[in-house]
Amino acid sequence: MADESLFPELDLSEMDVADLVDSVPSETKWTYVTDFRNRRAVFDDAGRPEKTKTYAEYLTQTALKILNTERFQYVIYTGNMGVERSEWPGWEDAEISRDIEEALTAHPEIERAEVVSMERRGQEMSLTIRIEGTAGSTTLEEVIPL
Repeated sequence: MADESLFPELDLSEMDVADLVDSVPSETKWTYVTDFRNRRAVFDDAGRPEKTKTYAEYLTQTALKILNTERFQYVIYTGNMGVERSEWPGWEDAEISRDIEEALTAHPEIERAEVVSMERRGQEMSLTIRIEGTAGSTTLEEVIPL
C-alpha cells in the first residue's frame, strides 16, 4: 500500500502567491460573509459558510473586515491592515475619516474611499462610506462600536 497522507507534500517554491491573487479577475472575487455586529460567520441553509454573491458585497465585506480589525494588533497582518479604532474616542472626526480612508485604500482592490458622513452616538459611530473598487463601487452604511 502506498504511503498516502491526508496532507500531501507540494512544491510551491516556484509559485508566486501575489501573481495568483492578481490573476483573478476583480469582478469574480469573493469572500466569506461575516456578521461583524455579532462577531460570527454566516452560514447557508446547508450549514456551509456563505460567500459574497456580487462584487459590491465583496467590497462591503472587505471594508467591514478592515474597519473591524485593530491596526498593529495581529502579527498575521502588516501595518497597513486595519484602523486604529481604539484611539478614535480621543480623535477629531477629520482624523478618524483620514484613518478610515487610508486603511481602506491600502487594500489592493479598493481604489478610492470617501467618508461621506460620520456621526458619533454614545459608544457607537454611524458611518456612510463611498467605496470605489477596481471593478465597481458601493456605499457602506454601518454603525460600529467605538
